[in-house]
Amino acid sequence: MLRAIIGTAAVLAGFGVLERSVDASTGYAGSCTATQAYALLQRGEMVSVRAEPTPQASVIGTLSGRTAKGDLARGEVTIMGSQSGWARIALNTAPGYAAAAAGAGSQSFGWVPADLLTVDARVDGAITVYDRPGLLGSAVATIEGDDMKFRVLGCRGSWLQVVNARHGNVWIDKWCAREEGCRG
Repeated sequence: MLRAIIGTAAVLAGFGVLERSVDASTGYAGSCTATQAYALLQRGEMVSVRAEPTPQASVIGTLSGRTAKGDLARGEVTIMGSQSGWARIALNTAPGYAAAAAGAGSQSFGWVPADLLTVDARVDGAITVYDRPGLLGSAVATIEGDDMKFRVLGCRGSWLQVVNARHGNVWIDKWCAREEGCRG
């Protein structure tokens, strides 16, 4: 009887560790597959790119949107990881990035608030949204044909943790980050 209780406690403890290990906001900073996303910025607006994932970290440059139709400008980035609500972005692939100082140009990545980044549902086929990433995730809903946008919260492997008005805080493994959409 005592062995059964100890065994059950060990299994439950294992699930508790597994549950915590899939949290995107506390994951290892390099835990993402390279992922495209974009920031919709007001014309002339710039986002500070920081050396570390904290508002107190030094600013190493700025990200601005390129000129687009309408009032908004898009700043396209490649997300490499996430930590504590911040997205680690590759600076060498960010067309709107400008280094703050001569020495800051040598950095290959920087940090921006993750919720400034967006992806959307303009893809071929359906997008299934999940309550968590990976094999333990349960399908929450299926989206097809919508021009729905998702705010990025974090990432884990090939999954994005996103939020939107209809489905709240969910995980997706299929999205679009191109201005012209990803259909056809």
